[in-house]
Amino acid sequence: MAVPITFDQPPNTANLQGRSVLVTGAASGIGLACATKIAESGAYVTISDLQEQAGHELVHDLSSKGYKVQFVVCDVTSYQAQVEMFQKAVEFGNGKIDIVIPSAGIVAEKNLFDMVPEEAPTLHSPSPPEPGFSGANVNLHAVYNTCYLAMHYFRLRRDGADTFKPNIVFVASLAGYVGFPSSSTYSLSKFGIRGLFYGIRDRASRSVPPVRINLVAPWYVDTAMTRKPEFVQSEAGFLLQVMGCAPMERVVDAVVRFSAEESLHGRVAGIFPHVNEDLGDDIVGGYGGIVLQKHMTIVTKEVVKFMAEAEMRGDFLSVFSQYNLLRI
Repeated sequence: MAVPITFDQPPNTANLQGRSVLVTGAASGIGLACATKIAESGAYVTISDLQEQAGHELVHDLSSKGYKVQFVVCDVTSYQAQVEMFQKAVEFGNGKIDIVIPSAGIVAEKNLFDMVPEEAPTLHSPSPPEPGFSGANVNLHAVYNTCYLAMHYFRLRRDGADTFKPNIVFVASLAGYVGFPSSSTYSLSKFGIRGLFYGIRDRASRSVPPVRINLVAPWYVDTAMTRKPEFVQSEAGFLLQVMGCAPMERVVDAVVRFSAEESLHGRVAGIFPHVNEDLGDDIVGGYGGIVLQKHMTIVTKEVVKFMAEAEMRGDFLSVFSQYNLLRI
């Protein structure tokens, strides 16, 4: 049984000095925060994103402070674009790649039920349009390709004295454990990341070179995504109103800890509203169920308390209507 990860002390970032690190989706949000912290720790950081202006501005800012960063514009849904991204990261990182953090992600499509045309069909009516799938293309298929390319480029010849184990840190979500009703493609993609993590973590340690695989599963964090009106007015927005955001610095702590600390492999950090905790995502920990049940019970009690207070104020129905909860 693995010793549970503790988060009471900051991670030791000495191992990141001089490392070659690739972070996708790093011009904003979680990716930006992680890339910045890792650059501050002395790594060579390749920042990749589709947001070209934001990416160049970020690199200009970090470079002016003496950090070793480059920006590569990349549409991660293009395999060839990812190949070129990796090649540039390897060149910038002195001929190698040590750490890959696939952070690119979007919330696109709605719940599948909400995507179905409102008008009921007849036997002779035309077929409905094909549903969108862009959320899964970015959040799952692209991450799958990123991991594949990471495993390929991790095998580049390394200095014989360099015993650092290259590693991948998945930036997933607690939605990969409890679902995300507001977007079917977001929900399935985050469950898919967890499946990918399960599928490769055991083989990774036996590969040549050995590779470490870990996963970070955050609660809602204050990003551009969670500020969008459609998110604020959703079921997820209601939970955010009740519980608040998990601080970005706790997400960064987990990502940096997994990147730097070589004893950590096959582990999951749950970033809950008020604390980080080792999710125990293995057979001993009930594949995360024991820790997850504890924290989601807290969420449930807070929701019940919130709604009871709303009922006492006489605005129970208005709260449900504000967050589109009447249809649940």
